[in-house]
Amino acid sequence: MAMPEEWGVDPAALAELLRAGADVADGGSGAEFARAVAALTAAPLFESEIEPEFAESFQLEALNGWLMLADALGEMSEADTERIIDVARATAVYLDDYMAGSLTEVAGQETRERWLADVDESLRVYGLGYFGTRNLAVEAECHDAVLAAPAGADLLTSAVRQRLEASCDAYSEQLAAVLRGFAAQ
Repeated sequence: MAMPEEWGVDPAALAELLRAGADVADGGSGAEFARAVAALTAAPLFESEIEPEFAESFQLEALNGWLMLADALGEMSEADTERIIDVARATAVYLDDYMAGSLTEVAGQETRERWLADVDESLRVYGLGYFGTRNLAVEAECHDAVLAAPAGADLLTSAVRQRLEASCDAYSEQLAAVLRGFAAQ
């Protein structure tokens, strides 16, 4: 989903940020990521006040999360980790709340409701909507994988990483599909 042109965010700069961020997650140098952050934050978006539509505000929150991650890379403290987790949780709940209060019908609602009805009770107990609950499920899957890893294991090069990435990508694609639905309205 493209960002509004008036934001001045170069799509290539955003693509580079995502590529460099993935490279850092794979154990690469943070130098390219730092350059990508600097290029992105030079966009007029960061110097102006805007009135974003819903999908745009969600994009801004996602950008904020990436920039927060950039600040924490290398020396990520427990507080940094918790802050990033909180942003992901809050963003998911924000989407659920917005969808609940909107008259816009978003494709896939029945599928999301079925998944939510069938999800493990340990996740349903929080009373969250689909995206809030799905975020917790993905978070729990990642947490469990880290705890189950043998001492000294390199999760970043394992089949577990590929499974976790696929799970995160599937969740992200669902978020993007819903946002595209709102942006099309």
